[in-house]
Amino acid sequence: MNNIEHQLSQVELVFENVAFLIAKEAQAKEIHSTVIKGLIILSEVKKSITEKDIKEDKYSQSETDEIKKVERKLKLWSKEERQKNINSRILNEFLKLKKYGNKDITETDIQNKLLDVEDFKSNFDQMKNIAEKNNGKIFEQNGDNIEIWKPVSKFVSKYEKIVFQE
Repeated sequence: MNNIEHQLSQVELVFENVAFLIAKEAQAKEIHSTVIKGLIILSEVKKSITEKDIKEDKYSQSETDEIKKVERKLKLWSKEERQKNINSRILNEFLKLKKYGNKDITETDIQNKLLDVEDFKSNFDQMKNIAEKNNGKIFEQNGDNIEIWKPVSKFVSKYEKIVFQE
């Protein structure tokens, strides 16, 4: 049981105790003291959750730089004259597979749609990693499954709307 779950269990017990105190018509001072104890624990839980959210929302500097790079690149890739570029084609095939209901998309699934691309592997690998000279991290690989890297998903959605005119 993590700390937040433990604290919530404590709060539950405190407020059960408050209900019993009220039922047996205990002194107001005792009820007030018990309620305050519960509110203090809830305040600690709220603080823990807020701190956890802040930690999860922050990206490292390299991730922040990568997100900005992807945003810039996707604006370029969405232009009609850039649709024949390998990176655009890879992303487009992934989006098409997703659009047609494929839930578990693999690298092989995308590659099979782009058999004419000789250097598919090196371009695709660059689209999965953060590196100074990459094409921008677009994908995250979990086992065999390929997904859009969450920090750039809103930019990919904009790209998709432009390219597929949705």
